[in-house]
Amino acid sequence: MKPDNCDGVIRVSAPGKVILHGEHSVVYGKRAVALSLDLRTHLTLTPGGDIVSLDLPDLEIKESWGVDTLRVLVAQLGRKQEQQSIPLSETDTLELCKFLNLPQDTNSPKKLALLSFLHLYMSILPHPVGLNISLTSQLPTGAGVGSSAAYGVCISASLLRFTKMLESDVFIPKPDDNLDDTQLKEVSSWAFRSEQIVHGTPSGIDNSVCTYGGAVNFKGGDISPLAIPPLQILLVNTKVSRSTKALVAGVRERRERLPSVIDPVLDALDALADRAVEVLHQIGSATDSTNIDAAFRIQQELVDMNQALLCALGVSHPSLDRLVGIAQSHGLHAKLTGAGGGGFGLVVVGKETVEGEAVVSCRKELEDASYQVWTTSLGSPGITFH
Repeated sequence: MKPDNCDGVIRVSAPGKVILHGEHSVVYGKRAVALSLDLRTHLTLTPGGDIVSLDLPDLEIKESWGVDTLRVLVAQLGRKQEQQSIPLSETDTLELCKFLNLPQDTNSPKKLALLSFLHLYMSILPHPVGLNISLTSQLPTGAGVGSSAAYGVCISASLLRFTKMLESDVFIPKPDDNLDDTQLKEVSSWAFRSEQIVHGTPSGIDNSVCTYGGAVNFKGGDISPLAIPPLQILLVNTKVSRSTKALVAGVRERRERLPSVIDPVLDALDALADRAVEVLHQIGSATDSTNIDAAFRIQQELVDMNQALLCALGVSHPSLDRLVGIAQSHGLHAKLTGAGGGGFGLVVVGKETVEGEAVVSCRKELEDASYQVWTTSLGSPGITFH
């Protein structure tokens, strides 16, 4: 079916993600729990014309290519018109790099965003066709909160909907309709390909969370959804840059020097994540207020223990320690999220409301200390057509 027959503007959004439990230990096959973050990426696809344009104001990107030029590129890649969508080969991807004048080993977010888009466009569409894609995001880039995965999910979903790859009466829903599991897997699979372009060897957690929303339980390569209620948090940017690669290497080096000490820490993080899954389930299913209160107290205790164990791995930072101290002074509980060494942390609100006195005063003190703070929630819906 030709995408030229599609008409109308397509609007889609996807959430970001945070790791609640399992940072670093997941590298060693331990459990991780990741949740969707209600800071969203929004995409608008407008079909028509003889130009393919990509507008990403957050990255200061505005690029366009003529449809005729892309048809020549298709021929150079040896791809047949109207063929069923398949990912480009590694050789084809290298040709795209040449087409975009990109070095093969580029780490530039701007250049990788262009490469990812063109890869998905050339792979998913039956043939080049004019369209405009405009994308904005509430997610900070390079922060470990899933900005690249949300980008890949939105691009993939909009192109799949545009081409009607799946049955049109099923895949093209009215706003707020849900996609079935087959369709969600299709979107997540293409978004994973985008993540491979951006990150090389992703775990699959980010694209899964940004597609499905809610919470994801990950261990040893197996990813399964976890039903939870929305949870309120403060997401906090320490504004301290860090290298994920260096932090992961640091944990590995410490484990090699002190295996009898670090292995039990990793095992404890695994057990903690196991218990966290149980507690999140209890929070989501409990009907008695006493049971809910007890579950939230355990959740808060697990957050504190998790941060302490991550400190033992050597991945905290004075900026994160100060964040945790400020939260504790207001009776709240906080931890780093992601690689650590600076970067982002989160303050778990628990049963408090974000308008509650403790949360408001905690946020003010954090902002007065030059932290950047978002009030948001975890467990928000995944991919959504609007």
